[in-house]
Amino acid sequence: YDNKHSEMRNKISILCGRMVVQSRWAVTCVCWLLFMLSFIEPPSWCRDASHLFVDGEGYDVNNSNDNTVKEYGDCKTIFDMHGTTADGEENQQLYPSSQAMLLTTHRSKLIELVCVILISLYQACAFADDGFDLSLFFYKGSHKSRKHAVRCLVLVCLVLSDIFDNTTFKPFLRLLILGTFLRAGQSEMWTFLKMIPEIMLPMSLVVFVIAFYAWFGVVIFCDSREGKTAFPNLADGMWTLWICVTTANYPDVMMPAYNENRIVALYFISFMVLCFFYLMNLVLAIACNTYDESIEERKQSRGKLSEKLLSEAYALLDYDSDDSVSRESIMHVMTILNQDVAEIGALAEEEKAIMYAMLDQDGSGEISLDEFLGFGSILLIKLSKKSDYATLIEIYLPSIFRSHSYQRLCKSVMSEKFESAMEMILVLNAAIVAVQDYPLLVGQDASSVAQYQNGSIDTIWEGAETVFTVVYVTEAMLKILVYGWKQYIESARNKFDFFITILVVMGSIYVYYPNAYNDTRLIEFIVMARVLRLSRLIFTIEKFQVFGIISLEIIPAATSVFVVLLFLAYSFAAIGMILFGGVISRDPNNLHYQSLMEADDFVDNEYWANNFNDMISGMNVLFNMLVVNNWTNQAAGLEYATGTKLPVRLFFFSFHLLGVTGIGNVITSFIINAFFQQMSTIEQRHGPDEKVEGGTVIRGSRAIFDSSMITGTATGLKRETYIAKIKTKHMDVEVDERGALRELFS
Repeated sequence: YDNKHSEMRNKISILCGRMVVQSRWAVTCVCWLLFMLSFIEPPSWCRDASHLFVDGEGYDVNNSNDNTVKEYGDCKTIFDMHGTTADGEENQQLYPSSQAMLLTTHRSKLIELVCVILISLYQACAFADDGFDLSLFFYKGSHKSRKHAVRCLVLVCLVLSDIFDNTTFKPFLRLLILGTFLRAGQSEMWTFLKMIPEIMLPMSLVVFVIAFYAWFGVVIFCDSREGKTAFPNLADGMWTLWICVTTANYPDVMMPAYNENRIVALYFISFMVLCFFYLMNLVLAIACNTYDESIEERKQSRGKLSEKLLSEAYALLDYDSDDSVSRESIMHVMTILNQDVAEIGALAEEEKAIMYAMLDQDGSGEISLDEFLGFGSILLIKLSKKSDYATLIEIYLPSIFRSHSYQRLCKSVMSEKFESAMEMILVLNAAIVAVQDYPLLVGQDASSVAQYQNGSIDTIWEGAETVFTVVYVTEAMLKILVYGWKQYIESARNKFDFFITILVVMGSIYVYYPNAYNDTRLIEFIVMARVLRLSRLIFTIEKFQVFGIISLEIIPAATSVFVVLLFLAYSFAAIGMILFGGVISRDPNNLHYQSLMEADDFVDNEYWANNFNDMISGMNVLFNMLVVNNWTNQAAGLEYATGTKLPVRLFFFSFHLLGVTGIGNVITSFIINAFFQQMSTIEQRHGPDEKVEGGTVIRGSRAIFDSSMITGTATGLKRETYIAKIKTKHMDVEVDERGALRELFS
């Protein structure tokens, strides 16, 4: 934005624009806090529960005079109800919940109000960034304008919800505003939405096959036990076969008929082969193909957008239209990027000079359009000096560093023998813990195996564990001393070992230091944490090393996919609380309880805690759905409790279709795609050292170069060794690291 008639407006606009960029992460955290309120505030269904007409032992929802209780609406009264259930169990929670209601209604409103104010201030800064011009703020057709419109609308709706004290739809509003701040999640959501039409064709075939087989089943099982329980009519028959597709009731569903006549197996086996083995895998294949196409489309669209925007930027910088931009202009651009783009870390003057030299590949001192189009790749570079990897001994005690004894120590610590010795100690540690826990492992009474009683080191086992802790601390200190902190912490295995060591040391100090805290369970957890280090032995095998590296690379990128799944589960949990809040109850006075007792599988398996009485409980039910097994018990319980089948079945069918079949296939597609991308990247990293013109050496995923001269351009810096790495900003798009480095240094 630039207003030629108001310099003050321009300054305010620039300042607010920088505030928008720098505070985006903080506002995103505020949105996450707003999102999490739904887990710890009183649920909306029970804030006024006079419609339930419940009365527990010593509690009366409609006549409570306790101000503390009233601060939670009727929720605290309901969730605190304990009594004897109709089936004779005493002192049971009558309305099972997760007991996570940490906030009163007033505190929840207060926190929400603060969050709304902070997000509104952020939006006000964004409006100022656009020059206080509504036509720019809501620029027609732009992605940014749609986000601004959604945020403003949601903020207004949240305020109105508080004014009219209507909290039913707040979870959905909180979800929407958080979604507008998660760019990667938006990309995955659009991929999922684009995938839906593609998988509708095979899913329609699944429905057609289910309908046909259900029709056939109603006819052939008429007047039999199978017909009465599983195929009483077409709708119930289709529901039975859909459950078969999810594998939740197979082979149980066919056993009554199969026990009478073995030929019945042909009916069920042919159905499972057609639907489960073929059509559902066809859905997965289409999902994988659609996801691959989406990733390729993202690469191409980002490439085209990058070229378009860089060309426009170059036209603005090329004042004289002579296809050249001066070094001074490029350096100013880098300064502005430092201030205005949070994703680009602060660049030192030396780093700017190096990046300019990479850009000026012909050494002419001017940047052409072709060279400028590589500016995006240069911004992916992460530079560090070789001297940054120097150890404290090397910097502050150079004489000791050069001594023969210290060099011999370094050689020993860096040797394979040192690692082998540590691995043997790990095995010994695991063996001792196994001996300690042997009685427990073979099922003996835990009370007779108490090894840590008084929070003091007074047994041989505790002494041995303390020795192991000292050994692990010594190992970490030696490696940090020899490798230096920077090189040490770059290793994933060292990070894991260091985290476990710190956890064990802090826990041990807390427990063993004289104080009133003597929880022996924590000591046992600490012992098991030490044994976790044993998992690093697995990665001494080359193939497991590759899998470990790939997993560490995939996990950060996978967060956006799992966020979409989280949002879907959150939405359905909120819907579940609206539809089924308070339905699952053990209160004999509740109208739903007697009906619920008829759901034999639900009652026999004690599924009471699986309900939609609060957000956490609802999320657990939906996670059980993702795992698939026994979800029918939950559905049956709600069917009996509500006295209706259609709403319950539509709810569970919709979540299975969107969550398990839809997003579940997106996750599978993502992992398959990411795995092969990472395999290709790792193979490149393990390639031989490659020399590029000018003396640069590409080793693994790094380029080692002399900072005084790059691609024929003098940087004006003193001769010093630098290390360059490519760090992609888009986790879902893999970069050919060696290829990008080769191009930049050629």
